[in-house]
Amino acid sequence: MTVQASPKRAFGGETKTAVVSFSALGERTASAALTNRDFQRQISQSIHHPVGPRDHATWPHVVTFERLAPIDSEALDLAIHTAYRHVFGNCYVMAQDRAVELEAQLKDGRLCMRDFVRGLAQTEFYRARFFASVSPHRGIELSFKHLLGRSPLSQQEVAACLALQAQAGYDALVDHLVDSPEYCEVFGDHTVPYTRGFSSAAGMPMMNFVRTAALESSFVSSDRVVGASSVLLDNLAAGQPMVIRRPASSRFRAMASSWAAGKPPANAEKLWRGLALVGAVHLAGMLVNVSAQILGIHALDRLPAMFLGL
Repeated sequence: MTVQASPKRAFGGETKTAVVSFSALGERTASAALTNRDFQRQISQSIHHPVGPRDHATWPHVVTFERLAPIDSEALDLAIHTAYRHVFGNCYVMAQDRAVELEAQLKDGRLCMRDFVRGLAQTEFYRARFFASVSPHRGIELSFKHLLGRSPLSQQEVAACLALQAQAGYDALVDHLVDSPEYCEVFGDHTVPYTRGFSSAAGMPMMNFVRTAALESSFVSSDRVVGASSVLLDNLAAGQPMVIRRPASSRFRAMASSWAAGKPPANAEKLWRGLALVGAVHLAGMLVNVSAQILGIHALDRLPAMFLGL
């Protein structure tokens, strides 16, 4: 597969996998776990795995227990913009829909980036677009994409999340994903979630690449364009390969590659040769007419009228 026709480029993967981090100066002190959610989070944070994506090319040779994050205002603005774009599925967010209170808490250190992402996923803006107005399966696959940066791996994983959502509510599902050891291992407290299904991550089947490409659709469209129905329901249930539908640019490249030895197809060659002949005859007639006018020969003036039958 060539670079030009790669689904990673066609689906905007090269601009959605950049790591964006932010850390406020104020850090929260550890406290006793009063709820199951706090206990699960503290357990996941105590796991000594590197923060960041685990790729087969680097794991387990590179181990970094914490990733340094910038703390300036420029990094804050970039992190907030990236979080809105990824968590809200590339939807346009107007000023009145922004989570101003969460942004202020992130800036002064009362929230880390992980809790800021949690708050965005629990806002009414997110609920109205990706929970209340879509099918349950579609909501689950979008939650995995927006919070874990990947597609669901199996129907069993989707079924478990559906059961949790039905029993404890939508907020419990968000807490389950954000407080999971996987989120802690990959993104930590300071990194904005990003699409990570375009790389060969450890522990994930290659089918996850195709499913992630199907969820991405395109770089400029939002997740609302696909509709309310699940994209991966039939594939997860049957476990069969998926077909990636290439955009128009890839189809154009496929047609252009059919030119053999730098020559166009026979029909295209006949067409441009005919157009060139007609143009040459028309230009020659104009030159003859202009030359006759300069020499004072007016015998050719009646030719156009005779040709038109006047």
